Amino acid sequence: MNQPSKFTPVIISSFLMVFISIFPVLNLLNVLCCAGIVFGGAAGTYYYGRQLEKAGGFIQNKDGIMIGLLSGIISAIVYVIFSTLIMMISQQNPVDLVYKMTEQYSIPIPPESEKMLQTVFNEYQKNGFSTIMIGVELFSRIVSHCIFGPLGGLLAASIMNKRRNVPQQ
Repeated sequence: MNQPSKFTPVIISSFLMVFISIFPVLNLLNVLCCAGIVFGGAAGTYYYGRQLEKAGGFIQNKDGIMIGLLSGIISAIVYVIFSTLIMMISQQNPVDLVYKMTEQYSIPIPPESEKMLQTVFNEYQKNGFSTIMIGVELFSRIVSHCIFGPLGGLLAASIMNKRRNVPQQ
């Protein structure tokens, strides 16, 4: 049996993950245990499973996990690029919001945190972005997307196989 390529399902999953994460209101799905990321991984896996059915095969759990994992890595990188560009275009310094909120609620900022916030604030003022924040966001996105993307792929593969009563490998 000639297996279809995983390239298209990974692109579909990555696109959905980024689309859901970037757009306001849709990104609220990710508040529910990263449901948008899980959905993206599941959608690409479902697409791949349908392609395998047409070729006379069936999807395995490892295929769903791999599609979700690759999509998670790609979507995390693309998301960070888009969010950085949006931040640069809007010329908004998020550290200002932190200062306003702490002042409004009378929350004291520890001196160590103040020093780090000032460093990030200066980077935003100078460059329009902060390399520290890009690194932190990229790390956190890769971790979360690489956990929940494969979970969505695994769920979709399991559901598709349960429907067919296919033994898992």
